[in-house]
Amino acid sequence: MSISQKFYCNAKRPTGFMGKMMVKGMNGGAHERLAKWGHSHFKVEGDVLDIGCGGGGNIERMLLMSGVKTVTGADYSEVSVAESTKLNKVSIDHGHCRIVRADVRELPFEDSSFDTVTAFETVYFWPEIGESFKEVLRVMRPGGVFAITNESTGKDEASVKYSKIIDGMNLYTPEDLKGLLEGAGFSEVRTYADDKKPWICVTGRKP
Repeated sequence: MSISQKFYCNAKRPTGFMGKMMVKGMNGGAHERLAKWGHSHFKVEGDVLDIGCGGGGNIERMLLMSGVKTVTGADYSEVSVAESTKLNKVSIDHGHCRIVRADVRELPFEDSSFDTVTAFETVYFWPEIGESFKEVLRVMRPGGVFAITNESTGKDEASVKYSKIIDGMNLYTPEDLKGLLEGAGFSEVRTYADDKKPWICVTGRKP
């Protein structure tokens, strides 16, 4: 495996030095622009859960949004948890934020804990994605919104290329995600796509 392949494989579960470099890179550049675009399609409010929080940049931005009470970050990578914690230390110390290591299939939260749940560039790697979506639904409050933002339509050339390099990477079209969310019990599922870039955002509400 080449150095570049080893680097991109860290997208699934960042580890070691390369993992640190990857999650730091997730906090700016194209990832930041994608996140801001995704946020334009749903309202972030109340108690928020960001699954697959990476380097913690999205947490930092959401903590500054009006209407947000707390933000919890969850990731199953120790590197991501450490970097997110470091970036958001002040908010953690003030009780507005917490970062936990967790598997999306068994989230360590009580039923109906969150008003908004976000997943930026992460559902490609979720195991048993239909069951994972049901677990997300469990921890949400009625009326809450779950928003998925991906830098891939599921068919764009670049993502198809990377899916062949990165072990365990699964691509989803907006229609795929809509069907999976509805199958998990979400309602009012909406899909959005950028006119020029292969960016998508899919939102669903807990009935």
